[in-house]
Amino acid sequence: MASDRMTTPAGETRLDAYLSDLAARLRGPRRRRAQILAELRDGLDQAVADHSTAGLPEGHAVAAAIAQFGTPQAVAEAFRGELATAYARRTIAWYIATGPLVGIWWLLLLQPHPWRTGIIALLAAIPVIPLIIIAIATAAGTFATTGRLMRWLPEASPQHALTATTIIAALALTGDITVIAIYLRSARPAQSLAVFAIAASLTRIAASLVTMRGVATMRNASHR
Repeated sequence: MASDRMTTPAGETRLDAYLSDLAARLRGPRRRRAQILAELRDGLDQAVADHSTAGLPEGHAVAAAIAQFGTPQAVAEAFRGELATAYARRTIAWYIATGPLVGIWWLLLLQPHPWRTGIIALLAAIPVIPLIIIAIATAAGTFATTGRLMRWLPEASPQHALTATTIIAALALTGDITVIAIYLRSARPAQSLAVFAIAASLTRIAASLVTMRGVATMRNASHR
């Protein structure tokens, strides 16, 4: 890691412009993008220092370092898959974290004593249960094939990870809309728990729409 930057303000400005152009092309989690840009900046500084030590004037050293790394478009393309997978894992982790809490709230509202009824009655009260099972299976499979378990399982491609993310978001969107509609159409008395459940589902609905739009943006960027 380059700790001391030896470039002049003019050289710094040129490197900053290069990284700004690159930053505008990166799509993915903010923290990972920041890490990538920081690592690239250290690499650029080291490359400039190496070229300067080899006898190049600073302007030529900066140009050589940038040429060595490649155009912003090429560098962004190189990181696109990694960022897509990171985005998918972060988004799916959010659904995994929020799913049980929201699900328990709706279970208590729509079928407070599920163990006293059969599976048919439970499905009639909460018809989105099959969607939940599919979402859980998709989330588990994607997490397993994009993380440490890749040592033993086939690795999911970034495109497959994005597709799984879209499926999970669509299932969550459908499920949240459905349970809200079921509750509002029921004759159940108003409960304070319903406020939290509806608010949580509305939040997830908005998040699902943002997620599907984000995935579409990342896909479109990969085809440019």
